[in-house]
Amino acid sequence: MQMIAAGLCGTDIQIAAGVRPDRASVLGHEGVGLLREDGRPARLVVFNPVDPEDPEVILGHSFDGIFRSLLPLAELPPWTLLEVPALDPTWLLALCEPLACVLYSWELIGPLPAPARIGVWGAGPIGLMQALAGLQAGHRVSLVHRSQSRRRWLEEELSFGRDLLCRGEGRQPTQLDVAILCVPRPAMASAVQEATAALVPEGLLVLVTALEQDAAAATFAEAGIGRVRARNQCGRIDPEQGTIRSLTRTGKPVHVTGHRGASLDQLTAAAERLGRDPATYGALVTHRVAPGEAVELINARCAGHSRDRRGRELVKVLVELGPDLGL
Repeated sequence: MQMIAAGLCGTDIQIAAGVRPDRASVLGHEGVGLLREDGRPARLVVFNPVDPEDPEVILGHSFDGIFRSLLPLAELPPWTLLEVPALDPTWLLALCEPLACVLYSWELIGPLPAPARIGVWGAGPIGLMQALAGLQAGHRVSLVHRSQSRRRWLEEELSFGRDLLCRGEGRQPTQLDVAILCVPRPAMASAVQEATAALVPEGLLVLVTALEQDAAAATFAEAGIGRVRARNQCGRIDPEQGTIRSLTRTGKPVHVTGHRGASLDQLTAAAERLGRDPATYGALVTHRVAPGEAVELINARCAGHSRDRRGRELVKVLVELGPDLGL
């Protein structure tokens, strides 16, 4: 298979920085490739990274990923591939997997009377797509991110940025109906405290990022609250334990949910959504680079930098591994 583009994910940075113990020697799980098989027309495919039968088996984490120009088909389990329609530009299809995760969150959130009050912690690509989904559903969305340069970038560069209530240090939202946490793992302890404080009683906390027990301990007395994510994996929703009710240490009742992976149906829906609004989603891709330059940007991210050496904001990096076919 010829790879066209692969997106750099926050979990890739965590693996490269040694924050996660994943053993894959080749990173990458968000991407689009061109599959050629004897006797069949060439097909565009995107990747479903998580094994629906064993969610510990993950492309680019537990086995080698897609940051390479040619990907041997024999290395890929059949559940990893989904054929998708052509999209111009083709590289935009590399956003299918993160957008599918966003759609999963909103399936868990379910219908809300608009305008509900939504808070999103984290202004990376998934956080921004979560915020966009909230705006598209007619809700009032607050985006919480500590970086002033990131907040300025999204207000100036994104078509929907001015519709967000951008908040930083000391300006947390209040009276939220839903709080969605999309921050890196090291920031989860403070984010979960802020988010639960901002929720109304019986509000909903959505864990996109893993919440380790130590990070949850200051907020929840109940051990293992973050294990709720394991109840909703690969597009499935546990009707009984997929959302749980818990008390914070201050006595506030909140509902907690979360998820891991996505389904082929969610990936299909993501591809359709990208096709309906390529300009809005394409604006999230701030860097399209060759593999050599990608190494520099990965190192910058591992060192905690949010801008490249020219001072440009690093939001979504796509590694271009083959020609954009313009299909």
